[in-house]
Amino acid sequence: MIHKNSAALEIFRWGYAHVPGSVFYYAQELDLDMEDIGIISAIFYTFETKSKPLFQTGINAGQILQCCPTLTKNKLSRKLSKFIKSKIIDIDEAKTFNDKVLYLEPLVRRLEELIIRDHPEFSSFKSDQDLDKQLDKYRHQIEQLQLALEEEKVKNLDTDQKGSNSNYKKLADFIASKTGNLMSVKMGNELRHWLNDMAFAPEFLFCLLEMCFERNINNPRQITKIASDVKQYSINNLEGLEQYFNTNVKPEKFERLREFDPEIMEFGDFTGIDMGAEARKTVYYKWRYDWAFSHKMIMKAGAVMCQRTRNGGLEYIDSVLKNWMSKEIRSVEEAEKEMAEYKSRAKKERSPAVKKTDTGSNDYEIYVPPSAEGRKTV
Repeated sequence: MIHKNSAALEIFRWGYAHVPGSVFYYAQELDLDMEDIGIISAIFYTFETKSKPLFQTGINAGQILQCCPTLTKNKLSRKLSKFIKSKIIDIDEAKTFNDKVLYLEPLVRRLEELIIRDHPEFSSFKSDQDLDKQLDKYRHQIEQLQLALEEEKVKNLDTDQKGSNSNYKKLADFIASKTGNLMSVKMGNELRHWLNDMAFAPEFLFCLLEMCFERNINNPRQITKIASDVKQYSINNLEGLEQYFNTNVKPEKFERLREFDPEIMEFGDFTGIDMGAEARKTVYYKWRYDWAFSHKMIMKAGAVMCQRTRNGGLEYIDSVLKNWMSKEIRSVEEAEKEMAEYKSRAKKERSPAVKKTDTGSNDYEIYVPPSAEGRKTV
């Protein structure tokens, strides 16, 4: 008796929704996402279960809604509009939405064209000349699509650049009005960092800066520290921002910030230079903010000093960074390339710019930037 009343058998009696695999394969070219394919599955299922007799090819929208109760009329209407524009269905209009009749023949024709395109042996062309004409047609369509994509890319690039410049100017004016002074070079460099590298939305930056200025936090380095925390904690709304400031941003914390800077501490530990003196910190901040070098680039210059000299110091690093700045070298890769080219050039010319000093077990080389070639090395 239990087998006679099994509901599981009823599941199979209702049949299946059969969607051609080619729909999935060519989904991208047909501009279909998974939600679109789900709607097409409902249409196919309705066609298989509600389309009677066999010569009847169309199905109405009401039948689709009946077969798929979770599908709303608005959603189906929106998707059908997209399918009509994509030319993968036809519709016979009616007085009511439920009476509209859908036809799947356009989708079948599109799939057939795509398969013939990829497998010319299925083509019904009478001659090679007809095939060549069709291939020329496809090539022309591809060229037109490529041109359209290039134009769209250039248009979007121009729009992004104009928008970026506009956002920068608006924020710069806001900073100037809040601080009562023209925006400094340090602040300008950090503003670009917030907009481009950290990818903050301009509206969000307005809120962040407003909260900083309300607490008399005007130092760009201090604001960057706050911005880094906000980015790290994935804070992206005003409520979260207010909570962060109320919890973490204490006036005494930023008074101590100048005394302890993780970047300077790392730089000092790496190079062996005592960076406790205020004057040495000022030199580091000159490289970091006035010259707009990243911490990685300053560490790279420190590595050059450690590798090339025995008793180097900040003056040597300053000369290396000044040389890179004059040549607009802003990445570690560009710096390494420039140094390799200098070594190759010096070797060919047998330049005395590189000398070796006998220091026992370790050899140190004096690295002279290209801009200093010809000067006497001591």
